[in-house]
Amino acid sequence: MSLPRSITLAGPSGSGITTISKELESMGYDIIHPTLLETLEQDDELKGPHVYIPKIWDALDQGVPLKDLGGYAQTLCDKIQKCRGNIIIFLYADIPVLTKRQEENRLKTRLSQEYNLPHQQALQIEQQVLTPFSDVAQIKLDTTKMSPILARRTVNLLLSLQIPFEAHSYEQLVDHVVSDFFRFFNDTPVIREILSQQKAARDFINDRGTCEALFDESQIKRSSQKVFLTGEGSSLVALNSAAWLLHKGYGQLINFYCIPASDLRFTNLSDSIVLVCSNSGDTSEIKQNIDEEVFDDAALVIGFTNHTNSALGKYCAVNGVLLPLNVPEEASVAATVSVFKSMLMATAVLARVGDIITGSTCCQKIFEDTNRLPEHLKDLFTQQRINALAAVAKKLNRGLAKTKHGYIISAGLFSNCLLAEASIKAKELSRIHLEPIYHSLFHGPLNPDVETALYLQDPLVSIETMEKHIEKIKLYVPVVATLGVNDYGVPNIPIPSATPIASLAIALVSLQLVFLLIGIESGYSLEEIQYPIRLSKVVMESPTG
Repeated sequence: MSLPRSITLAGPSGSGITTISKELESMGYDIIHPTLLETLEQDDELKGPHVYIPKIWDALDQGVPLKDLGGYAQTLCDKIQKCRGNIIIFLYADIPVLTKRQEENRLKTRLSQEYNLPHQQALQIEQQVLTPFSDVAQIKLDTTKMSPILARRTVNLLLSLQIPFEAHSYEQLVDHVVSDFFRFFNDTPVIREILSQQKAARDFINDRGTCEALFDESQIKRSSQKVFLTGEGSSLVALNSAAWLLHKGYGQLINFYCIPASDLRFTNLSDSIVLVCSNSGDTSEIKQNIDEEVFDDAALVIGFTNHTNSALGKYCAVNGVLLPLNVPEEASVAATVSVFKSMLMATAVLARVGDIITGSTCCQKIFEDTNRLPEHLKDLFTQQRINALAAVAKKLNRGLAKTKHGYIISAGLFSNCLLAEASIKAKELSRIHLEPIYHSLFHGPLNPDVETALYLQDPLVSIETMEKHIEKIKLYVPVVATLGVNDYGVPNIPIPSATPIASLAIALVSLQLVFLLIGIESGYSLEEIQYPIRLSKVVMESPTG
């Protein structure tokens, strides 16, 4: 994503010039008011992004007669068009609306102030003078019915995606960019990361032989056969999801304990098997556990990380088993492909450990059940599927508009394996708080301000039971949508029928896209979605450390 080097912002008084200029300033642009033609002569010397806001009326102070103002404006417009990489934005609105805004804000044009002309006549002359800019503008924005915040969001999205477009509403703009989603968003880092999950699935399937031959069976059998899962944030969620997926989806029963890295020092790891997940491999709590030799008593330490030279990578390469994630390094704050790959790999590794302990063949089944996953994801990354996701995202966003607070609900497999990560992704990608409600049970009173719920259909729950769940939720929550295979008469995010592990992966990726679309519908800029200033991942050290 690269913003234009130079922008010209023009429009009549009251059309939103001040509002849009403030947005452009927040995007890093310097504001310049070229009253005289000579101002533009220095354009090539300007290094940073800049905005020209022609103050055509000020030319009257420089001796330009009123009768020559139209020609002056045309010459200025011609000169601006020759500036390297310039994009012209023209704002316009109905004359009665502009008049009303002027009266409300006590904003008058120079003509009405100094030549004692009525507002409407002054505005008409002003618009005639601005016609040269209107005729050649790449972006035209009708601010008649736009609030200042929607006008700012519209310009931000148009510039970020470099779309020449005439917009009458923010919703119209969003519909336009969604209608050709992958062309407009293909260079957006978070989209590239979401799309790369298809390759991650193929790489996982190709690593089948490595996973099955990786472990010393005698070493695992001699252990206490207790399995500890540790990490922080989404990494720990991925391990926990894998363990519950094996338990509920594949009936594999092993003793596992999910413990945050900050609490691991209070745990007896003697002769146990420890799975440690950290995308960076340098999480402070994991480094502290390594420094304090917390892992040294374990029979086997298995590490998942994307950075083999990290503290975790170096430790497991020498003292345990190192499993590199081998995924692209994520630019945005929302971990997508790393969580996806961690979940798949942890499922296969836990299945293999469980097979050695119990004598089952679950690991083989996991790889068989993911054979069609790349194909399912390819189908998900189509314009037709994006259209369906966007339709539901729009309805959810309207329900969440007031409070940014809703519920995400499921029973069966997804309740343990998906709700926590889905809730994290909602906050990361769309700034909404979706409170997880596990097993479709409401505990305590409902928040009366919550008007939206997203119900995840589960492959292990019967159609009749899910129907009863949804009908009960509709009694309390006005806007209800679902994700799954079946249509229950409410907006639905469709996913294909698949195996437990494939269903989990498809649902996870679908939710990533839906929450991204909700963020765009809400008006957050692409920069805010990917690199939020006020949303950061925080790992707090143990208070007893």
